[in-house]
Amino acid sequence: MKSEIWRKNFEIRRTHFQMGSPALYDMMKLQNITVNKRVLTEAIWVQKGADNIGTYFKREGLRALVDKTLEVILNEPDKIDAIHAQAVKYNKEFFKYAKEIQKISLKLLSNKQLIKIYEKWSKLLIYSHGWAIPTTWFIDSDGEDFSKFLLGRIHNILKKQKLKINPVEAFSLMTTPAKRSFAAKEEIESLKIVLLINNDAQARKIFLEKSLEKIEAGLVNINKSLKRKIVNHYKKWRWAPYTYRWPAYDLSYYLEIWSGIIRQKIDAGKELKRLLAEPEEIKNKKQAIVKKLKISSFDNHLFNIAADIIYLKSFRKDCWFHGCFAAENLYKEIGRRLGLSLNQVWMMGFWEIAPALRKKEFDPEVINQRIKFSVLYQKGEKGYIYSGQKAKNFLSKLILEKEKIIKVNELSGTGAYAGKIKGKVKIINLPEEMVKIEKGDIMVSHTTFPSLVPAMKKAAAIITDDGGITCHAAIVARELKTPCIVGTKIATKVLRDGDLVEVDADKGVVKKLNK
Repeated sequence: MKSEIWRKNFEIRRTHFQMGSPALYDMMKLQNITVNKRVLTEAIWVQKGADNIGTYFKREGLRALVDKTLEVILNEPDKIDAIHAQAVKYNKEFFKYAKEIQKISLKLLSNKQLIKIYEKWSKLLIYSHGWAIPTTWFIDSDGEDFSKFLLGRIHNILKKQKLKINPVEAFSLMTTPAKRSFAAKEEIESLKIVLLINNDAQARKIFLEKSLEKIEAGLVNINKSLKRKIVNHYKKWRWAPYTYRWPAYDLSYYLEIWSGIIRQKIDAGKELKRLLAEPEEIKNKKQAIVKKLKISSFDNHLFNIAADIIYLKSFRKDCWFHGCFAAENLYKEIGRRLGLSLNQVWMMGFWEIAPALRKKEFDPEVINQRIKFSVLYQKGEKGYIYSGQKAKNFLSKLILEKEKIIKVNELSGTGAYAGKIKGKVKIINLPEEMVKIEKGDIMVSHTTFPSLVPAMKKAAAIITDDGGITCHAAIVARELKTPCIVGTKIATKVLRDGDLVEVDADKGVVKKLNK
């Protein structure tokens, strides 16, 4: 291993081994579904505290998997369609089972029964996440190969047709899924509740209050049917910001949102009509641009695959976040029986849970060392966890590719949604940092996830280190119609809060306007 170079592929804030261990396992086990063989055979996940500070793959293997995946997309697009369809089915099954877990009285189960539930949950998680992993992650994770390929096709088509159309706008439209995301569905249901509140004089009066405490207290005075719908909405969607570890939304979050919409006199009916019409509008716009650009059926199929990847990646991640939320009580019950906290259970490998429950014990000091610093090494389908000095010794024997950070006044990436705007930078990587951002600021993140969406809605533009048409920022930017550049790799390292920048998403360029 000494002579081979390991490349950092991603890092994740606020996570744990109950996420990392099944993820690396399914990456090794299921890649052959797409590319007919296991190209990647090893992976290294480095954990410090609550954060994955880097996940590495051998550079040559990573590039080989990307190249092979692109080859399959180009030569066997129908196969990719079938894989994506099956991945959607696995995710729906996983989402459904996660909801069922919440209804089970876990304390009444034997250890054997608890193991059975955990193992089914883990298996569904693995297949839902890993079934299409080469296309929904790797293809754009090491240089945005598929995004650049498709953007190149757009440039060639426009050049051939001699059309003066913004290539980023065309690219964005052609790769936008017409299917609704979970976020869009929640927003539609939320606006319907706003309309019900507005049509009820007593409820409207309560929600016009600026005091959240008064709104909460006033719920007892509204009609039971409306109150039930308010509470049910909160229960149905509170998992949305959970990611891989808490917190979820509480009822006050939704009360504040609805109150703000009503007090600001936002036309909920008009916004609802727009959201309901959006899928059909996207379809019509796509058909029009396919006709205008004379896009071939082959190219159109490729763009449809890209749109499916964007939808599936978002859908899959939301299903996983919902699963993590739903499984919190499962983890707590496992911890109760082993004498461990929730945070300690999170730091166990998924393969360690069943044996620990059978033995009715797991050394908490082992986990405490993992929390400080540890390495998850995945070799084929076998996982190993090293902590403390053993972890450092393990890493010392490897050649980890160094990230080159230089001082620059201009950054480049991929335009995910077109537009040009100036503004002040606000670095937002965690939900608790969202208080910094004000309307009109430029939001800069390593990567984005659902609980950062409130900040994204305020941003005049979005910039991320992470890249590709399938990254969360690109997906949300399309929905919000906010200029967005992804894949800069170093934006969070060279930009600082307060920097004045110009974002030109048409060209995929960010310029610093002050030193």
